[in-house]
Amino acid sequence: MKLSLKIKTAYGTIAIADQCLYFLYGTFFLFFMTTVVGIDPGIAGIIAALGAVWDAVCSAVIGFISDNTRSRFGKRKVFIIFASVPVAIVTTLLFTAIEATMTVKIVYYVCMTLLFWTGFSSFFIPFLAWGAELTEDYNERTRLRSFAYVGNTLGMAIGAVMPTIFVDHLVHMGRTQAQAWHGTAAMIAGCVFLSLFIGASIIKEPPNNLEDRPKSEKITIKKFCQIIIDMFKGFAEILKLRTLRYAVYASILYLAANTIFVADRLYFYTYNMGLNALSITALMAIEPFAGMVFVPILMATSHKFDKRSQFMIGMSICALSMIALRFIGVTNFIEAALMLVAFGLGAICYWQLMPAMMYDVCEVDELVSGKQRQGTIVSLQAISESLSEAVGLVLLGNMLQWAGFDGNAPVQHETALFWVDNAFTIIPGVFMFLSVYMIYKYPITKKLFNRVLAAVEKQREGEAVNLEEFKEVI
Repeated sequence: MKLSLKIKTAYGTIAIADQCLYFLYGTFFLFFMTTVVGIDPGIAGIIAALGAVWDAVCSAVIGFISDNTRSRFGKRKVFIIFASVPVAIVTTLLFTAIEATMTVKIVYYVCMTLLFWTGFSSFFIPFLAWGAELTEDYNERTRLRSFAYVGNTLGMAIGAVMPTIFVDHLVHMGRTQAQAWHGTAAMIAGCVFLSLFIGASIIKEPPNNLEDRPKSEKITIKKFCQIIIDMFKGFAEILKLRTLRYAVYASILYLAANTIFVADRLYFYTYNMGLNALSITALMAIEPFAGMVFVPILMATSHKFDKRSQFMIGMSICALSMIALRFIGVTNFIEAALMLVAFGLGAICYWQLMPAMMYDVCEVDELVSGKQRQGTIVSLQAISESLSEAVGLVLLGNMLQWAGFDGNAPVQHETALFWVDNAFTIIPGVFMFLSVYMIYKYPITKKLFNRVLAAVEKQREGEAVNLEEFKEVI
């Protein structure tokens, strides 16, 4: 099914909020807690990781609930619209520096982190699942993700670039660092609200999402327990698909690389390179758009190469560049900019192609189970994002702690600088190569997907299908 420009643009609009919050949290939250709030790096890393783990739990629950939601708004839209206000409020509170004892501070940021990821999951999982439901066309899904990537790029610019500009501007106006961060977070929260509300209001639910369902039953303890059991059964069933497992493994490995790089770069620019706020802002502005140069290349090559091949080629080039730059060295603005362009190639390979590959797994699952569980399946990508972010943040936080990083010192110890450098280059590169290997094991090609889709359509019409013909994907 071909999608109108209006629908694809609206979908891309929602994607602004996705990456805006993801990069705001991943880039600045650890830095904010260690340098503005004054929490030790090891504890700050654990707080950030705890939120990521909670996001994994929320993603699983939201995916299952949205698959089984019955409302006049449909299955997905209701979650996105109703999450828009709470997530904006909590984002502001997350970057509010409170005056309290260290114990109270830790409790406060733990609570805000949990609420932040609850709100994020509430709109992100339904949004991601929408992509699989809006179209079943192999190439159209890639085109839809191109619009999402453009929205992601704008979100990255807001979440990763604007904070450095606004914080610096507010400080020069006489505000404290704490006040500057609070005001900046409030501005970003407003952008998030608008992108979610406007984008979700435009998109109509597909007809098959508005099918008649039994009226809601009163929730009893027994009914609630049954819902939990059904949710775990659903995850157990879909995880039997080796196609899905390889996609999840690849997602976890790339996102571990992404988390470490994104959280570490501000430390690298500040302490290893000694850049001022203006130079750091300029670099942050390059990154969101660095991957944009590769969008037309991916689109142009999509007719010759399938998503799997594009991912392996692009991510391998990115990983090799990251490792090479560790030995060549990143010592000036130009070299740092080239690093961001290389990283942008890996970013677009993941953010544009991985969700589309997860969408293709939905038809494999329907072929095997006869069920449509898009929300549950795509929630696994979000879960992998959460787990990899947790691992990455704990690893980086404890690495900095072990290396002797001091958030109050203008100059860091040589050991701390050494590991900040590694976390910026070689460590992400190794994780990316491992992600490429997992996609090498992922079996769905364009030709195979079309076979699966044809078989699913036969099943929908009541015809029998021999699953032995598809054993390579199940």
